[in-house]
Amino acid sequence: MTYFWITLVPFVALFGLLVPLRRPAYEAAPLAYISTLVIALVVWQVSGEVVAASLLEALVVFVEVMLIVALALLVLNVTIETGQMDAIKSLIGAISRDQRVLAMLLGWGLVGFIEGIAGFGTPAVLAAPLLVYFGMKPLKAVAVALIGNSTAVPFGAAGTPVIIGLAGLGLEEDAVAEAVLIAAALHAVFALFITAFMIYVVTLDHEKGRFREFLPFAMFSALAFGIPYLLVAWLVGPELPAIVGGASAIVVIAYAAHHGFLLPDSARAEARERKPMSRVMYAFVPFAVMAVALILSRTVMPLREMLQSVSLSLDDFRGVELSQSLTPLYTPYFYFGLALITALLLFQVSRQTLGKAVASTWQKLRVAAVVLLFIIAMTQLLLLSGNNAAELPSIPEVLGQGLAGIFNDTFVLVSAFIGALGSFMTGSATVSNLLFGGLQLDTATALSMAVPSILALQLVGAGVGNMISLQNIAMAAGAAGLEAREGQVIRETIIPMLVVCLAAGLLLLFW
Repeated sequence: MTYFWITLVPFVALFGLLVPLRRPAYEAAPLAYISTLVIALVVWQVSGEVVAASLLEALVVFVEVMLIVALALLVLNVTIETGQMDAIKSLIGAISRDQRVLAMLLGWGLVGFIEGIAGFGTPAVLAAPLLVYFGMKPLKAVAVALIGNSTAVPFGAAGTPVIIGLAGLGLEEDAVAEAVLIAAALHAVFALFITAFMIYVVTLDHEKGRFREFLPFAMFSALAFGIPYLLVAWLVGPELPAIVGGASAIVVIAYAAHHGFLLPDSARAEARERKPMSRVMYAFVPFAVMAVALILSRTVMPLREMLQSVSLSLDDFRGVELSQSLTPLYTPYFYFGLALITALLLFQVSRQTLGKAVASTWQKLRVAAVVLLFIIAMTQLLLLSGNNAAELPSIPEVLGQGLAGIFNDTFVLVSAFIGALGSFMTGSATVSNLLFGGLQLDTATALSMAVPSILALQLVGAGVGNMISLQNIAMAAGAAGLEAREGQVIRETIIPMLVVCLAAGLLLLFW
């Protein structure tokens, strides 16, 4: 168990600096990386080649992540600088200008849809600055987008966390299908709590009663996403629940809000002048191009295979096998690039206007880039720490095994927390499933527990763990212009993460 307690050091240091001590992430992230490096070199006895290989892997991931955030933000800033966002704002304003409605429309429906087709932290990067643009405070916007995104994550990027994350476990299709159904059922139930908590965050400093009076619409929004999400998971599988659930929520929430259904009087939209529909559609064209291209790339299998076949990777570095690769035609930054090119040509953007958009983008990303660099480097070192002279499993494996050993027969209560830990460390539900899926399977088998139920808890935990992932927080905060406030975001998002993980474990314990 000595090694288990040592593995906790970087995470306790990171969390302690960010939350109780309230230090900015650009200070906490380098210290967490240094502590991980010392442990890897001294205790795990990893070689210099492994450290260098982890930095190469980190560089690939960093480039990919920064391209996603930078291009997404640049599309948004070009839309703002050219005045096209005014048309979009007029359409949304005709639905409602109430921040609670916008949280449901953009921070719940939109992020679910974007998560379903793109993943990779893209939804919060797109939704958080939109919420800020429509008047929400940056801290709230980031927290709302991250909390709202969590339900769609287990089936994000057309089911990648399941299709790729659980692929190496050698499970029968029926077992995976049952795990998918249980996870979707749990998330559909917890959606009622998630939307309520989002509204709680939005109304935290508002007058008394604004939270309570909006609860019926929040519950309705949860059902608008959760019911189709669950049905598709049951009837189709992991590829489409988030896409269908998100699209359904956008349409249903917009229609209901426009007609004042279940809304308190304070949230009903007043009659306002709206830009001509042709102008609105014109402003939406770049985003429509991106959405259509993304959906086709994920659902048309021959096209998907062709796009994924274009890959740039390093197979190994001095005997250390490398896993990261760039798939430039498949990763979300390519589709944001399409949207940007469409906007530049369609809106006839001048050099001066583009320069303003670039400057605004850089201003928001410069601090986030530092945080992301160290967090990604830490993640890649953790993943490669299995290559060591001490003949120990990787640091994440030792951490997971220690938790399983401590809780033993009550493992079901911590299973979701292990999934969340993986996402907290890596910023990816897929990587969390790759890291801990085998551990969850082995523990369930050893303790004679239902394997689909334990894997469902892994999926649920990996989803809500994205709420507190510093990588995702840094990306969304950078896009929203929120600098050095990552600890505050975690204080907003850690409560729903803890509640969902614990409640999921208790439900399946007494199922």
